[in-house]
Amino acid sequence: MAKYKRHTYIIKTGLQLRYMGILVICMLTVAASVGWIIYHTSWSHIINTPDLSIDKLYLIFEQVNSQLVWYILAFMFIIALISIFVSHKIAGPVYRLEESTKLIAAGDLTHKVHLRHGDELGDLQDAFNAMSESLSKMVYKDREIIERLAKTGENLQRKVDDKNLSKESLEEIAYELNSIIEELKYVTSGFKLLEDEKKETQQVEDKTSDNPEEKEERKEEGKDISNS
Repeated sequence: MAKYKRHTYIIKTGLQLRYMGILVICMLTVAASVGWIIYHTSWSHIINTPDLSIDKLYLIFEQVNSQLVWYILAFMFIIALISIFVSHKIAGPVYRLEESTKLIAAGDLTHKVHLRHGDELGDLQDAFNAMSESLSKMVYKDREIIERLAKTGENLQRKVDDKNLSKESLEEIAYELNSIIEELKYVTSGFKLLEDEKKETQQVEDKTSDNPEEKEERKEEGKDISNS
């Protein structure tokens, strides 16, 4: 299986910068708040404590540490709520796109993705709906071709039953069948299948890595042609 290395890390600049900014702001807010809490609580206790000794200083730091633990837990709770809200702006659209993919895979090409205002991945929504519409048009075209093919078959069967197969009738039916085949080729030419990719790869490998024995045979054939 081929491994792809990522060379470009900033792809969706606006989206990535927004979430980078949110992370940086959260980190700076927590760091500044914790620093302010430590400075405010520790120094306020130290200043307001007369006859400061080692024992009293130890009690002050124990009290500050206990307060700091509660503050950290409160910050963790607040950040968890913010992260749920922020992550939902991506998780929600991803969930809807997954469900829409299942519906389209089941054959419902009328389904469209509609994200809420403010959700991320709006470009992906537009691309997904465009893909669904394109597939719908191709399927509609296929159905038209199938109907034409069915009518041509009925016409042929009717003429066979009536024993009315003149040369002109056969030419007309052959022309109709050829036009249907050409339309089918045109409709399916836009699809790239795994088998097609394998054939292309095999053809490239055959051209780039010729067998030495085959090269000698080609040389001998060339000599025979030149001598003849």
